[in-house]
Amino acid sequence: MERKVIVAGVGCCLVDRIYDHIDFSSEAFTALMSRKPGDGGLQPGKLEFEEEVERFTGKKFAELLPSLTEGRQADKENIGGPCIVALINAAQLTGDAAEVRFYGCRGNDEVGSHLLAALSRTPVDLKHYRIEPGAETASTVVLSDPNYDGGHGERTFVNTIGASWNYLPEEPDEDFYKADICVFGGTAIVPRIHQGLDRMLVKAKKEGALTVVNTVYDSLNERKNPGARWPLGGSDESYAQTDLLIVDKEEALRLSGQTDIPESVRFFMQKGTKAVLVTNGSRDVYLCASGGMFGEHQLTTLPVSEAVTAEIMRGHKGDSTGCGDNFAGGVIASLCWQKREGRTQLDLLDACRWGIVSGGYACFYYGGTFFETRPGEKLQLIEPLYKQYLEQTKPTPRG
Repeated sequence: MERKVIVAGVGCCLVDRIYDHIDFSSEAFTALMSRKPGDGGLQPGKLEFEEEVERFTGKKFAELLPSLTEGRQADKENIGGPCIVALINAAQLTGDAAEVRFYGCRGNDEVGSHLLAALSRTPVDLKHYRIEPGAETASTVVLSDPNYDGGHGERTFVNTIGASWNYLPEEPDEDFYKADICVFGGTAIVPRIHQGLDRMLVKAKKEGALTVVNTVYDSLNERKNPGARWPLGGSDESYAQTDLLIVDKEEALRLSGQTDIPESVRFFMQKGTKAVLVTNGSRDVYLCASGGMFGEHQLTTLPVSEAVTAEIMRGHKGDSTGCGDNFAGGVIASLCWQKREGRTQLDLLDACRWGIVSGGYACFYYGGTFFETRPGEKLQLIEPLYKQYLEQTKPTPRG
C-alpha cells in the first residue's frame, strides 16, 4: 500500500458571512471607499479590518452594514480563509492519496462551535485546531458584487481577527515540519504567525518539506506603512525558504514594491524563491521557476478556463469568493499526486492547470468551501473541466 502524502497547513481559518449582489457603485458603498492608502476605507478585492473601517468612518461597522446590505441577513455563512479553504480543496481532490492537517485556533463561542461543525464535514484532519479560551472566533464579512469587472465579479472583505491574534509560531509541533508539504496560507491575518514566517519556513526546509506560501492582502502592514513594500515575515529570508509562492496581482505588486507582474516575479526569483504563480482575477496566470524540483520555466502565462468562462456567461454562477484559495488548493492537490508517484521533478504547469480549474469551479457555488455529499464528488465535478482545459491549452500543430 502506497504511503499517503502528508500536507500540514497553518494560517487563516474563519467564518465568512457572504452578502451577494452588493453594488460597488452604490452611494452606500462609495461613501465608505478608501481615499488614500492605509486609511481603513473599503476597496474592491481587498481586505480591511473592522476596527480600521470604524476608525475611517467614526462609526461601528455593525451600524454601517445595514446600509450596504439593505438590512438583509447574510446570504450564506461558510468556512473561509486562504489556508483552510485551500487545504479543504486539496483534501477533497486527493482523497486517500493524502492526509491533510490544519493547525490553528478558534474562540470558544457559538460561532466557533458552528465553524467546527462545518469543518467536521470536510476531509481535513482537525486534531491540531485548538480553542483559545475567552476569545472571539475570527470572521469576515464578504461583500460580493457579481457585476463588477464586466460580470466576472469581485469581493470586498471586512475582517475581525479575534482568536487568531493569539496563535503563535511556537505552537505547531515537530510533526508539522516533518510533513511532505508545509503550507502557510493567509498568514497576514494571523499576525504572530506572519511575523515568525521566516523562522518557520527555515525549520520546514531543514526537515525536507516542500514549502508553499499563499498570501492575502496585508492590511496591517498597509496601515503601518502606507504605500511601502510589505514584509513577508520577519525578513526577506522567507523568500529564499519558499519553494512555491502563490500570490494575486495586488499582493505581488505590494510584496515586491514593483509596478507590474513581470518585475514582481523577477524580484521574488532574485530573493531566492524557487517558483512563483501570480493570479489576476479573470485574466491570465503568470508562472515562473528557477530550476530545482520544478525545473526551469521562463516567465510565461496560462489562460483562464474557457469552459468556466462560458458557463459564467450563461448564468451558471454563485460568487467569486474563494477562487484564489481554491486555486492554491488545486495546485497543492497536483503536487500531492506527483509526490505520491515518487517524482523528484515536479510539473509546475500541470499543478497550475489544476489550480486554474479549481479556482474557476469555485465561481459555481456560494462561498469558498464546497461541501461534498460523498467522497470524490468534487474531483468528479472538476475533472471534466481539467480535461477541457488540456484541450484548450494544447500546442497547435505546425502546418
